[in-house]
Amino acid sequence: MPSSLLTFRSKINKNDKSNKSTFANIRLLASGYAELYYIFQNFMDHIIDFGESNILGQKYLPARMKEYKGQKKIAFIYHGYFQGTVGNERLERVLESELFNIFAISGTYQPYSQDIRKSAEYEMKILEWVIKNTNPEEVYLIGHSQGGLVLRYMVQFLGAHQYIKKAIFLSTPHKGTRFAYASDVNKVFLESLRKLFRKIPKIEGESARQMRPDSDFIKELNSANLPAGIDYTSIYTYIDPVIFPSSNARLPYREANNIMLRKIGHMQTLYDFQAIELILKTLLLDFGKKDNFIHSSQLVEKRYIKTQKTEFNEFVTY
Repeated sequence: MPSSLLTFRSKINKNDKSNKSTFANIRLLASGYAELYYIFQNFMDHIIDFGESNILGQKYLPARMKEYKGQKKIAFIYHGYFQGTVGNERLERVLESELFNIFAISGTYQPYSQDIRKSAEYEMKILEWVIKNTNPEEVYLIGHSQGGLVLRYMVQFLGAHQYIKKAIFLSTPHKGTRFAYASDVNKVFLESLRKLFRKIPKIEGESARQMRPDSDFIKELNSANLPAGIDYTSIYTYIDPVIFPSSNARLPYREANNIMLRKIGHMQTLYDFQAIELILKTLLLDFGKKDNFIHSSQLVEKRYIKTQKTEFNEFVTY
């Protein structure tokens, strides 16, 4: 091959890498502002109850079920500690595109700070009720942050695995987060806010304490096996300001795939176009064949991680 052609190809590769790096850095800057916006939005929607009461009303489930159009695929989305159903609205709309033929419905467990086991038991009843009234061919569970732990408890201890095909975790503290040690300060802060905004529920904070790395709940989850026959995927971010260390968002099981996003924050796995693309690929592709993700333009590298207890795959993206 002529050397001039080799030089030309080398320049193309360098330019391509440079463009990707520049784009990634711009996204990182934009992500910082977006993260602040989404945190504020969820505070207004759920904590102060502005969006929940004024946009959706207090009866989300019956209102949502009226929009069911006979889709054969149903995705349940479970929100995190500082969130409510409004936070899942964008993901709902994308999944419900006619192209994908998926009906998306959000978990409504309340209050968000209660024992995660109680939330899971409540959502299990909703799951079975919706399945009974829709008779879907495929069921997916998607959990963001604390919602991912609700999902895991449903699958590992309450029998949800018999109904579902795939489980996706978004920014979920599978091994807990040190940030949860601030829950006592958070409780005092929210109790002070209750004096100004009477609609804020009384904060007990059980779930926050359960998300600490040394909690009995986290130990209980990670000492139990993942039921077979389901595709498990955990999508997490390298710069997550809520999960510390960020590696605690890995799902350390041989059966699981882990996808690390480098340039976005905790909330944005629900909103960012790159994260939503990954969610769609995970739902629509056969992730049981572990090389299916290899051909994605987002992929930087594939890692095989082996620890004393387990081994698993991890994909790293821009």
